[in-house]
Amino acid sequence: MKRDKKSKKAEFAAAQYPRLRDFFSAYLHEDFQDEHGSAAGAATAFCTDGSIEEVQATREEWAKLRKSFAARPIPRLREALQKLGGAWRPQDDDEIRGVDEAFAAKR
Repeated sequence: MKRDKKSKKAEFAAAQYPRLRDFFSAYLHEDFQDEHGSAAGAATAFCTDGSIEEVQATREEWAKLRKSFAARPIPRLREALQKLGGAWRPQDDDEIRGVDEAFAAKR
């Protein structure tokens, strides 16, 4: 019984992150590196382009996602990010921290 609860808790539901799904499809699409240079560059562009409400909601969802994956390895986070759409597949913690920093920066 405990195993079932644990496996359900570990499941990732992209539908719980609608703003991140929008961000991933609009800014982290297959050409994001050509357009923004990096995922952090895409996040910075979004924070500049988006409304205050959009940016705040996306920041909150990113923080929620990061918290839920804090103790998990990067491949597990990568699987979740793939479900959000977009083309970004982070290879290391530095890439992920870059997005953290972009969302944390005040504009």
